[in-house]
Amino acid sequence: MKMLWALPRWLAHVIYLLLVAPFLLLGTMCALALADLWRKFLPPIDLEPDQAPAHEAISVVIPTCPHRKPKLEALLEGIASTATDRDAFEVIVVVDGHDEAPLEVASTLPPTIRFQGLTKGHAGPAAARNFAIEHACGDWLVFFDDDLRVDEDTIPGHLRLIRNDPNAVQAHLGRADWPHDLLDSPWRQLLAQTSMLFFWDHMTSGKHYGFRHFWTLNLSVRRDCVLQVGGFREQFPWAMHEDIELGWRLQESLGLQVHVDRSIQSFHDHALDPHDYLLREHKSGKSAGAARTINPAFHDLVWPWIDDPVHQLTTLQELFLTPARDVLRLFHTWAEPSDHRLTPHELHAAYLAHMPLKRMVFLHGYLDRPFEALWDQLHAD
Repeated sequence: MKMLWALPRWLAHVIYLLLVAPFLLLGTMCALALADLWRKFLPPIDLEPDQAPAHEAISVVIPTCPHRKPKLEALLEGIASTATDRDAFEVIVVVDGHDEAPLEVASTLPPTIRFQGLTKGHAGPAAARNFAIEHACGDWLVFFDDDLRVDEDTIPGHLRLIRNDPNAVQAHLGRADWPHDLLDSPWRQLLAQTSMLFFWDHMTSGKHYGFRHFWTLNLSVRRDCVLQVGGFREQFPWAMHEDIELGWRLQESLGLQVHVDRSIQSFHDHALDPHDYLLREHKSGKSAGAARTINPAFHDLVWPWIDDPVHQLTTLQELFLTPARDVLRLFHTWAEPSDHRLTPHELHAAYLAHMPLKRMVFLHGYLDRPFEALWDQLHAD
């Protein structure tokens, strides 16, 4: 070695590498051969369940509020009845408000179903859903309203459609009928069998629809698509139009359509009396007014008929206040429990007759006028 270092430095390095390189090459080949033998003759090492990375096909997202614990419990009981594919989904409940009491009902779920219980300061359902999406592990999201009733086939139904085409740029909308035990009056028949709340009476299973049907009460959609367009707009004050506005952006940016499959069964435990129904319509108007600032293009497409809301409301009240009062009195009568069943002609006529009342309440909300003042006006002699 002394003779080696007596040579010029560059020549010494060259000779040294020539001497050492064969041994390095031989060692590398032996290591590769041993690794190949390891793979062939030794079994793979499984991670312990708590070490395996969490990843499900879908994340079921359920926003809720502190006072809705009984309805949430009924929903989770239905999810717990799911007998298959329990390892293919997780359940995420987000409480809109710093109250962990609703999360206590998570004991309804079996330990084989992964559960995340989250709380977030009161900011509305859009913010709650976005918070859940941040924590979701699934490639697809399934949105349930907390007053939904599902059975053992609801989640497997979404999984079946997703597995048929996991890369589909579309949403899957299942049905959400009224529970039979709530159809106890002509009023509730009217809500369930016309387009007063949703458009189920005009929809066909297997067809594709636009963003106006992107209803997050029993709907699945790819998580990456939702993230790509920025999620839900949290400026919407409550659960009204924030879902179809997201559907509009998904359609505009990605060409997403809503595929309806009525075999994905659920029931919507959403009993409303006439006061609740009109209050909901008032909130719809307020959210539409907010949409004018949040997304003007969406607003103008959905409500093109609004050009002078003050004048439109004044005209409606001048022409239709008395008929609106008559319709509301009829609805109060129909809201009493009864075995009477409305005919299709009666349902259609009542729906048409209530449209001026519906539009009047909507515009009151749009103009941010108080609901109770209008409610009193509608009941004045």
